[in-house]
Amino acid sequence: MLKQLFSVLIFSLLFFPVLAQNASIKGVVVDTVEKTKLQNSTILLIRSKDSILVKDTRAKANGAFELSNLKKGNYTLVVTFPKMADYIRDIQLSDSSKFNLGHIAMDSKATLLNEVVIKAQKQAISIKGDTITYQADSFAVKPHANLQDLLRRLPGVEVDKDGAIKAGGKDVNTLLVDGEEFFGDDPLLAQKYLKANAVSEVQIYDKKTKTEELSGIKEGDAKEKVMNIKLKENAKNGYLSTLDANSDLKHYKNIGGMAGIYKNKLKTAVFGSNSNTNQDSKASAAMSKLKGNDYDVIEVGDDGSTVMISYGGSRDEDDFSPSSGLPDVTGYGAHFSNKWNENKIGLKLNYKGSDRNILDRTTSKNQSLLPNGTNFFSESNSNSETRNTGQSLKGSVDIKLDSLSTLKISFAGSKRKNSSQYISTNETKNGEGIFVNNSNQSNDNNGDNNLFNGNINYSKKFVKKGRTLSIDLQPETKNSTSLGTSRSVTNYYDDNGIPKGLPITQDFLNDNSGHESSLGTRIAYTEPLGKQFSLQTAYSFKTVSSNSHKLVFDKSLNNKRVDSLSNNFDFNNFSNIGKVVLQYRAKKFTLSGGAEATQTIFELNDLDRNNKFNRDYLNWAPQSNFNYKLGKSTSVSLNYNGNTRQPSLDQLQPIRQINNPLYEIKGNPNLKPSFNNNFGFNFNIYQQKSQMYAYLYGGYSFTKNAVVSVRTVDEVNKTTSSYINLNGNNSFYAGASFNKSFSKIHFNAGLNANFNHSTSVSILNNKLNENVNNSINIRPRFSYYGNKVQVQYNPSITFSNSQSSIGSINNGKNFYHNHDISGNIELPYNTEFNTSISLSYQPANASFSRPVNIAIWNAYLSKKMLKAQELELKVSISDILAEKNGYNRYVGGNNISEYTNTFIPRYVLIGLTYNLTGNFIKQDKK
Repeated sequence: MLKQLFSVLIFSLLFFPVLAQNASIKGVVVDTVEKTKLQNSTILLIRSKDSILVKDTRAKANGAFELSNLKKGNYTLVVTFPKMADYIRDIQLSDSSKFNLGHIAMDSKATLLNEVVIKAQKQAISIKGDTITYQADSFAVKPHANLQDLLRRLPGVEVDKDGAIKAGGKDVNTLLVDGEEFFGDDPLLAQKYLKANAVSEVQIYDKKTKTEELSGIKEGDAKEKVMNIKLKENAKNGYLSTLDANSDLKHYKNIGGMAGIYKNKLKTAVFGSNSNTNQDSKASAAMSKLKGNDYDVIEVGDDGSTVMISYGGSRDEDDFSPSSGLPDVTGYGAHFSNKWNENKIGLKLNYKGSDRNILDRTTSKNQSLLPNGTNFFSESNSNSETRNTGQSLKGSVDIKLDSLSTLKISFAGSKRKNSSQYISTNETKNGEGIFVNNSNQSNDNNGDNNLFNGNINYSKKFVKKGRTLSIDLQPETKNSTSLGTSRSVTNYYDDNGIPKGLPITQDFLNDNSGHESSLGTRIAYTEPLGKQFSLQTAYSFKTVSSNSHKLVFDKSLNNKRVDSLSNNFDFNNFSNIGKVVLQYRAKKFTLSGGAEATQTIFELNDLDRNNKFNRDYLNWAPQSNFNYKLGKSTSVSLNYNGNTRQPSLDQLQPIRQINNPLYEIKGNPNLKPSFNNNFGFNFNIYQQKSQMYAYLYGGYSFTKNAVVSVRTVDEVNKTTSSYINLNGNNSFYAGASFNKSFSKIHFNAGLNANFNHSTSVSILNNKLNENVNNSINIRPRFSYYGNKVQVQYNPSITFSNSQSSIGSINNGKNFYHNHDISGNIELPYNTEFNTSISLSYQPANASFSRPVNIAIWNAYLSKKMLKAQELELKVSISDILAEKNGYNRYVGGNNISEYTNTFIPRYVLIGLTYNLTGNFIKQDKK
């Protein structure tokens, strides 16, 4: 019954309004001077009361057009044509109006831009090329609204409860203010702190790759959008600050503060926070994405693969979100950026410090099946404490040498200390409940890590469009030291559960140190070959020199060095990388193809044993891409890439393990390179008028000569692992995404669905183990953002099936569904109530006899005070029903597991937040 009612509701929303739309408007667009018909003139119909675009079309070859199936109401008709003045007329329609405007005479206007104006009086929305511009004052918002409130009023723009933005069906991960980063380019800070009445325009356009920005040649359909917020003249200089304090006055707290100013190109800020709730304060959430200048790093792994990683310094070490345990996290930092000399010189600096501590207790139960039918049941308990402290400085200097050349110098440095303590007990029994082994382990470690890296980039455009030159120089150095102890006591048992001899005791002191320095360079050149072809070429060279000293001492033998577990390695890597890509661009499609070749020589010297391990090899990575533009906002693409991967040093000659006496790794020096083949397709369509987008995607990959594990598990559950080459690894995925917005009623609905299949092979006790995994995930989503009420509902349903060729403990099937519901309501007297509930259902299955159903319910009640609502009093409750349990479980073909972790229980916080934002010049009020 519920399903039928839902179907009727959706049908009514989509189709009933159509039955009442019978009015129409038609006419013929002509040039008054030339007396010619203006083919492809743009005709737009705007609803007068809210400036929403209702319909649009283009004039035919004879200048004629018709807009049909219109509802009654008051409208503005706009007709535009390049170099012609706009024709604007107000029209009132009844249900049966049939307007024939006859010839619409267009007058020439030489100064008119090649632009489609959607509302001439206020220009509520305008489109020029791939850029959509919204006039902020044309969209009503509540008093004291911020930028996020404004964005939720813009047609075609979606903002979820976490502040993630989509525009035209694509993610907006970069938000600029007046064309510049606003304390970084993360969208969250500007949304929270900029006031809606300070905004003049909101621009949205396709995000260009670095090559596109330099060459000016579009390479294909953009994957992301960029949002640029243009401020009013009297709002370009201002200040923003937050003091946020939340506590239960006993155990839990969440405090933070931030203050910043922006004045023309100058932006500076300081911030700090402390929390033991695993929740960001407003200050830390807003400032967490500060970074240095991004650049593409020349990475060559010890397996010979090349990976281009984009980062600005120390590789996102500031991101921290523990999934379990009891955290206590302190963070602080500062930001400075400015430009001088008519914006020809720019400087950006970001400083961060942190102190993170986590206490955790875990338990696990695992059942595994061997090919001969033997079952092992393992249990473990562990306690751990980890602490990481550090500081980092990232920055960049941008110099515009002339109108065609730029120099960018990026740099980053960090110093970090870490310590950890770990204690565990482990036991394994067979299917009869008889002990196979048990052990106790404890590990303590203290370490230091220092890092410096940078990039010097020179980029030059030439007078000939599309011809570009880019040169990079990248130095990097790393140092690390650690000192720790490792102690274990292990017992093995015979078939009757009687201990085999005395316990095996290991008590080691570990002294490790390492150093790595590298220098890389890259030269990239793009040359247009006529109007439709372009050739991209690049050459890179990188040399890496490192050493690793691992000293192990036996404390039970007066700290005598254990030579079999110690090593002293020197490693040198020399790589030459060449890349050629030829691209063909037509009106409707682009086609590109090319390859990257990497020639690598590495030398590994075992100084203690006077052994050398040298390799010299060539890796190929072909690529091709086809993109076809079916319409203005509809495209389909096909792509292929392949790459050779050499076995890693760990797989060829692994460093011996000492922390786990039940696990041993042996290398295989006879491994061959593997080759990965990856095929993919994408289709997307977006309709601005109907605010609908759809996205289809899929792909297939397989690996020849994949490096896979060979494991031998003996009668006491001790594992010896090595590697061989084997065929049979492959995967397939497909999915779809659909979204529809209903601006008039502030409602949004969407659906994501995907299917994943993978086959992986390995050897277990001399038997081929083929694991086949299939999963289906369906995720509808619904949201409503009204003036006073906002609601979101995001359910998720997952089916999975895992099978093993050596036999299964169960049928491998699993099913679970989750439901995330959140809402916000504005009450009288500047009071707000917010709530969210996450429902998780894991029904019983062949592996687990009991279901696990959890409801995590959070809520807060807040009141804003003072004239501009700067002060907020809040009472928040986490896990109202006290149903958190830190429990997870896994169902595989020949393996099932369940885990528990320490978690933060229910708590109540009372908080005060003081926000002070404004401008040095008083703003205009809406």
